[in-house]
Parts: sequence; structure tokens; C-alpha cells
Amino acid sequence: MAGSSRSSSASSKRCGCGDEVVIYTAGRRAKNPGKRFRRCPNWKDVNRSCGLFEGVDDDYSITDLSEGGVSSHAAELLVETYKVKISKLQIKLEIERKTSSVMKKLLLMSWVFFSVMCIWCLLKCQCGSQFV
Repeated sequence: MAGSSRSSSASSKRCGCGDEVVIYTAGRRAKNPGKRFRRCPNWKDVNRSCGLFEGVDDDYSITDLSEGGVSSHAAELLVETYKVKISKLQIKLEIERKTSSVMKKLLLMSWVFFSVMCIWCLLKCQCGSQFV
């Protein structure tokens, strides 16, 4: 991440992926210079990341058990995380739909080809038997 530094793993705290969370410090050019935050170590890999991102110095966590709910800032982060995940899943779904459509067309074409070849063979055999 440009403009941030990475420190060692955060005191054996684990993210949703099961890996140790990494603490980053925002750099000078960031919106909040010097701000520390925890992030999933797989954040660059779309397929592996759990989307964990939370401030270290903030007095909230994703699930604030003392109040029995979710803080508004944590809820916003959670909503944004799920929006990104939904967007990625929608893209994957569209790719699967297109792939499925192509596969159906190929299957249909193979059956048409097979049928034409069977008809051609039958006609060839019938024509050949008339001359014998």
C-alpha cells in the first residue's frame, strides 16, 4: 500500500481467513497520516481476503459486544466491505452465465453435427445398397 508502513502481526489476533492480522500505519500522504489500522494480510488477493479492516486506535470494533450491537463507523466499514464482495460476486456470476451460454451453444452444435453425420451415413448406406 502506497504511503503506509507495515508492522509485525498484531498480537495473535486472527482475521476471518484464519491468518494473523497485520497492523499498518498510514503514511504522510494518506487522509489520516499516522493512523494505525488492522487489515487482513490477504487484502490484495480478491479471492482469499476476508475484508477485515479496522482502526487500532479507535474505540470500536466490528462487533461491539459491550453495547450489544455494531457501532455506526464499524457498520459503515462492514457495509462497504460487503458491497465490494457483492460486486465481485456479481462479476463472477456474469462470467459464469456467459460461459454457460457458450457451453450450451457448443453442446447444441455438437449434437447437430452428430445428427448430420448420422443422416449422411444412413443415406450413403442406402444409396450403396441399391446398386448391389
